[in-house]
Amino acid sequence: MIKVILSIEDDSVTQMLNKIELEDGQVCERLDEAWNGEVAIKYFEALSKEKDGLLNVPEIILLDLNMPVMDGWEFLEIFQNRYPEFAAKTKIFILSSSINPSDREKAKNESNVVDFLSKPLDEFELKILKKLSLG
Repeated sequence: MIKVILSIEDDSVTQMLNKIELEDGQVCERLDEAWNGEVAIKYFEALSKEKDGLLNVPEIILLDLNMPVMDGWEFLEIFQNRYPEFAAKTKIFILSSSINPSDREKAKNESNVVDFLSKPLDEFELKILKKLSLG
């Protein structure tokens, strides 16, 4: 089972649906939520100050692309540059409603991005996450 998943998503309905799917599917022990990229950066800033921060880093990030304040692409760039030790231990899944082919293409070129999934999570996406948790 995945220890921690961080969901970076500005839409409260999508956050709630993802939480229900992850809990019902028993995919993770804990789901942390950030409402935009800036909040997520603050999350990692706090984690970097913890004695055992590297041990508590989320194994998976579910990242929305289109958010106010700081979008998913901005978050990804800052996260990888400012917290490379966390980025090395985290698998990122773009979880977006974007139908823009350039978003999918850009995601393929990001080393930390494992896959591009459609939101909200459903049984198919949960299977992908569960497979990852089994090694």
